[in-house]
Amino acid sequence: MAQHSLKGEVDHARKIFDQMGRRDSVSWNVMIKCYVENNRICDAREMFDKMPDRTSVTLNTMIMGYIKAGKAHKALKLFTVMPDKDVFSWTAIVTGLCRTSLVNDAWRLFEQMPEANSVSWSSIISGFQQNGFVCESLNVFKKMLVHGTQPTSHSFTSALAACANLAMVSPSEQFYCQLFKRGFEGNTCIGNSAISMFVKAGSFHNARCVFVELINPDLVSWNSMIMGYAQHGYAVEAMIVFHQMQKARFLPDSISYMGVLHSCSHCGLVEEGKQYFKSMDMDYGISPEPVHFACMVDLFARAGKLKEAYEFIEKMPFVPKPIIWRTLLNGCRIWGDLELGVYAADRILELEPNNSSACSMVIDIFVLAGKWKEVAKMRRHMRQLETRKELGCSWINVKGKNHLFTTGDANHEDTDQIFSIIELLAADTDRYSSRLDVLKDS
Repeated sequence: MAQHSLKGEVDHARKIFDQMGRRDSVSWNVMIKCYVENNRICDAREMFDKMPDRTSVTLNTMIMGYIKAGKAHKALKLFTVMPDKDVFSWTAIVTGLCRTSLVNDAWRLFEQMPEANSVSWSSIISGFQQNGFVCESLNVFKKMLVHGTQPTSHSFTSALAACANLAMVSPSEQFYCQLFKRGFEGNTCIGNSAISMFVKAGSFHNARCVFVELINPDLVSWNSMIMGYAQHGYAVEAMIVFHQMQKARFLPDSISYMGVLHSCSHCGLVEEGKQYFKSMDMDYGISPEPVHFACMVDLFARAGKLKEAYEFIEKMPFVPKPIIWRTLLNGCRIWGDLELGVYAADRILELEPNNSSACSMVIDIFVLAGKWKEVAKMRRHMRQLETRKELGCSWINVKGKNHLFTTGDANHEDTDQIFSIIELLAADTDRYSSRLDVLKDS
């Protein structure tokens, strides 16, 4: 009804426009903008083509309209033929190219800008960060500071998000210091980004300090702390913050409950998890979402309560999603329940026959169950898909440089020295164990 009402209002505005005796550029621009704001880009283009004297406002409106409609190539064509390009036009096209993942093209245009303002810098910094170019985003932020442009809250938020993706404490602290230099430490939105950044870097002391110093923390601030503690296995701390939030008169939402359920799952607090799950609807009227049900299945499965996990799945008010069965399968694999594991594996294959990660889990349970024909069949299936499970890795930061390691990795430049140290540590461990055995015998 609302959409029909809006369409009717726009059509009524068009009738009034058509009945106007004299139309100036302002009336044309208002009508074009009206079409753009209501996602009627074809009608906007029709008006644009009929307009006798187009202004820079007209062209900027159409460029933004095409960007909003996801048609960056058409926006770029208009921008190219635009006679007088102002900073708004440059910023709009850079933003549009970033939104369509054409970040390199956006950067080339940005470098050609006669004079970039703080919004333009924020746009390209955000574009790099949102497209996964973390280091480039931080480098552009540094260039902005060297250029003498005052950072905005948006550019700071993007830089902090990029630091969070690096998961490194030192750069995170450096960028947070920039906040103090420019008086942004009281900004709640930036503070929330800083909390997430420090949490991802594993620096809970810094995250807590930022949280405490916030003048007006909001629900996002509280949830960031709850989720941060939960994801790193600090169940008690997550629950403490959850209850502190309620004492501060903030009502928990679905994210808050996801955090405490996640923490209960990782620490085996089954009864506490059941209490929290019940309180969602009973105390706050929050309907549990599939992710909350998955947390409960994970809670039961990790604690070895596989029968209870299966019964919980059977009572779900919706058809269980693949993540639910994968969670149960993982529990079956850990606790050796092969019969239920094979059943869960069959459900996964029905729902996700082409998911390489799911197929790998299914193969593992089939191997444990001795179902070798099914193992061979699954391996042939995976070869046909030409899929490979993404290899996990660990990393350590030494003097500002990240060093990545995978299982059996021998490609690092210092591999010989690393393995020598490992052999020394192993020898020390053996000697320590031998001494313990002697003490026990005596």
